[in-house]
Amino acid sequence: MGKLRIKNRERAYTLDQNGTKSIPVSPETLELMKEQQARFRQKFGREPGPDDPIFFDPDADTPQPMNVEAYKEAMIKMMGDAGLPRDLIYAFQKTGRLVSEENQKFLTDAELKEWNDAIAEYYEREGKQRV
Repeated sequence: MGKLRIKNRERAYTLDQNGTKSIPVSPETLELMKEQQARFRQKFGREPGPDDPIFFDPDADTPQPMNVEAYKEAMIKMMGDAGLPRDLIYAFQKTGRLVSEENQKFLTDAELKEWNDAIAEYYEREGKQRV
């Protein structure tokens, strides 16, 4: 693997006049969001409001965003345990994204450049040739 340096791609997002990106959601993602809302109602006994996090800290007594650093650490461990190539893990650490052929169409040019730059940086730091 390790060859996810993507150049030509289809784009599947829109940007509004403020630069806010919108992406379509699949039926599976919509179902996951509904399940997450049900978890919120079960945990906090009310409907989520517009300022409440979708993914919340399950250990908090009030709606709080998930601990991003704990999430990243868990993801990095899972990626390593699953045998993902080190360049992809490094790029995730740098960008907070895991880019694939399937999801790259949702990235802006700047986001894709950040990913590609992180992959290139990995090889430069390791003194390795890209495969």
